Amino acid sequence: MAVHANFDPHAQLRALYQALLSDQECFDEFKRLLQLYDFVPAGAEDEEPSEAVAVRERLNQRIRNWVGSEFDGLSARQTLQWRAIIVEERFNVSLSPWKESNAY
Repeated sequence: MAVHANFDPHAQLRALYQALLSDQECFDEFKRLLQLYDFVPAGAEDEEPSEAVAVRERLNQRIRNWVGSEFDGLSARQTLQWRAIIVEERFNVSLSPWKESNAY
């Protein structure tokens, strides 16, 4: 039986946000590593290439250095989501309070 540490995922996410928002160097490195993460799955069963795994492991290690060792690490799916938001600047704006269609 393996023993896994259970850390609050919301606390981990808050710690990551705080690190990225409070230190420009952390944000820049986070973005650079996300840019290096080269994995575009064609289907749900696609396996992450070894180069992408290495980049994701490096990213997770850097995050642990910023927020403490109590960070579980980003999964491949989470890394892709972060990459879409930070690198590709894609995010859901349909509910954005600044969207023109929401004007009164």
